[in-house]
Amino acid sequence: MISVSFLVLSLFILSCEKNYPPHITNTTFTRTPGNFTTSFVLTVEASDPNLDPLIFLWEASKGSFDNPDKNETTWTGPESSSDTDYNITITVSDGKESVRETITISVVAPKYGNLSGFAYFAKCKIPIHEAIISIATRKDTTAFDGSFFLDGVKGGRQTLTGEKNGFNTSTMDIQIFEGVNQSNINISSNEFTSTMQGQCYGNISQTPKSWLEVIILNPNNSESELKALSDGAGYYTLNSVPHGARKIVVKDEAGNIKMETQLYIENDMTFNVPIKEPFVFTDSRDNTEYTAVRIRSQTWMAENLAYMPHVSPPWDQGGIWAYGYSGSDPTIAVSSDNYQKYGCLYDFHTATTDHGNGKDICPPGWHLPKDAEWKTLEVGLGMNPIELDSVSWRNSASVGVKLKFDSGWDNEGNGSNSSSFYALPAGNRSSSGDFLGLFGFAHFWTADESDENNGWRRYLYHNRDGVGRFTDLKASGLAVRCVKDL
Repeated sequence: MISVSFLVLSLFILSCEKNYPPHITNTTFTRTPGNFTTSFVLTVEASDPNLDPLIFLWEASKGSFDNPDKNETTWTGPESSSDTDYNITITVSDGKESVRETITISVVAPKYGNLSGFAYFAKCKIPIHEAIISIATRKDTTAFDGSFFLDGVKGGRQTLTGEKNGFNTSTMDIQIFEGVNQSNINISSNEFTSTMQGQCYGNISQTPKSWLEVIILNPNNSESELKALSDGAGYYTLNSVPHGARKIVVKDEAGNIKMETQLYIENDMTFNVPIKEPFVFTDSRDNTEYTAVRIRSQTWMAENLAYMPHVSPPWDQGGIWAYGYSGSDPTIAVSSDNYQKYGCLYDFHTATTDHGNGKDICPPGWHLPKDAEWKTLEVGLGMNPIELDSVSWRNSASVGVKLKFDSGWDNEGNGSNSSSFYALPAGNRSSSGDFLGLFGFAHFWTADESDENNGWRRYLYHNRDGVGRFTDLKASGLAVRCVKDL
């Protein structure tokens, strides 16, 4: 049995145990995210030899703490027009004794910057005008092109807001740096967008076309993120298409443009996409098969005429030529690579003389297109009617790009072939008897003469996006495309 005297002695010894003060082992601070923030995260590490619970107290002459009695706290200092140092004191106590440490923090004076950018509909670069764009108290109203400018914006992490009646308020966190900043904002709308849906199908076969990408273009003709892929039955759906005149392209899996057009969107709509399909017909004169394609109201041959009842050497001033062939044997000429790929070159007289269709060089049921029929093709592909009669390069709507095939042209001057016209750079035979321009250009006769010595032609060039309307000497050898009789 423990004696009473032993217990009293033990309690006396315990009551006389020495208390040791806490010990601060480390103190750190880090700036909270943001360039010109005045907030810092403060942390103290401490221990007590007697294992007593510790009490913490953070103090500063200015600023505020979120948790001044915790070992970790956030201190927000005052803003100043110049960089300022502040002393922060941490006191650690075990209830009997305490230790104190002071750290010095430099608060950087806030900097200010300017912010410019554009307000767009979501997933595209179609501008929104008269939207209110703001950061804190700084505001601006977007111009017609969606642009805005905010000056005197406080540096650091800020919230950019975009608002307009009929649109959903949009917010985004951005970093503002001293000087010039740039950021765009996307704003969605249920009131000013609609759904477009339909089916992709072949314009000849009427069969569904699967795995084609239907794309809304931005005003600068770049692709937006408003895209949809046609399913196994050819159907597609595009949501949230902004109202107004919209350019649309349809591409296949290889990225080739199969169709392009412009629609006016103001309500939910169905737009079925006709994909041009070449079809085959046979020239009864020599049983040569040609592909043809329907383009708007016309049906055009999709390759150059290759009818060769005879062949002329290049120095002959009239006749039919195969590019690069200098003999007079048709059986040799038709076996040449250039003939197989590019067909024949004809002088104007030969092209406009009846060779079995009652009109001109074209197969029965077809004819050499007049200048006016070329204009119908061009305006159907988007050319500005004001340009049609110009004796020059007509560049509106880049019709030349739509006519040129997507490979084979010099210096990456390929087209999109979105019209399915398949124009190839067949060159020509000059009036002096030289073969020129293979891979570089294509010339096509029309059925109209401009005067006694010249005929109207169309000109496609590797480094031109438009279509040239010029005359050429009737003795020149140019390619021929035929159009189907109505």
